[in-house]
Amino acid sequence: MIDCAHVSFGHQSMSFKKKDAGTLLLPMDSEHEDLLAMTWSKTVDSIVTSATSEIAQIPSPIYCDARDLRTALTHNKYDLVVTSPPYPNRMSYIRELRPYMYWLGYLSDGRQAGELDWQAIGGTWGCATSNVGKWRPETTEAVPYDDFNKIIRAISERSEVLGRYVEKYFHDMVAHCKSLFAVVVAGGSVHYIVGNSKFYEVMLPVEAIYAALFHAVGFENVKIDTIRKRTSKKELFEFVVSARKPLRP
Repeated sequence: MIDCAHVSFGHQSMSFKKKDAGTLLLPMDSEHEDLLAMTWSKTVDSIVTSATSEIAQIPSPIYCDARDLRTALTHNKYDLVVTSPPYPNRMSYIRELRPYMYWLGYLSDGRQAGELDWQAIGGTWGCATSNVGKWRPETTEAVPYDDFNKIIRAISERSEVLGRYVEKYFHDMVAHCKSLFAVVVAGGSVHYIVGNSKFYEVMLPVEAIYAALFHAVGFENVKIDTIRKRTSKKELFEFVVSARKPLRP
């Protein structure tokens, strides 16, 4: 479906491919039908081949609030964490996944979608947007990055809602990183794939802020590796921010 769809994947939010003016979507001819059948067969063969590999360990999903992993995960247990959290770029996973979530019965109306996105870190869909505008920090604890408040002020000068959105995102991540340190075993490592963002002319060095968060909660050997150039703005990249929990306190 992806290979044959009239959809562009060149942006973090999917969009329709551009068509020539006046072009209409016509029924597929035999050549296109053969191509679709061949693509389908190739994809199914690939899935079947992958399914024959041995599963070393059955995964077990655990439901909890990422702001406090300690409510559901065992303290000092996990030796490796590899994840890619939502980027602070107003990309709403709920918005992108709504068709599937309605289809699978997880959502029945738009209000539910907005409320679910408000629970997610970085969510901005539906009522989550208005909630962000009214949000205020619950604690006086600062985000441990030297220029953070300066960045928030610069964004807020253009849009107060976006300024609060970024501020809330990293306040949530402060809580997440504290709980992350508590559940990782001594000597364990964490690897977070993140992307930087740009709001108007204000660059948001997400990777550097994550590195500061890891260092502030007690991780050591914090480093940033650039993975790739992203397909949107020229200044945007993806990074791996890695760190290790000390063997001794």
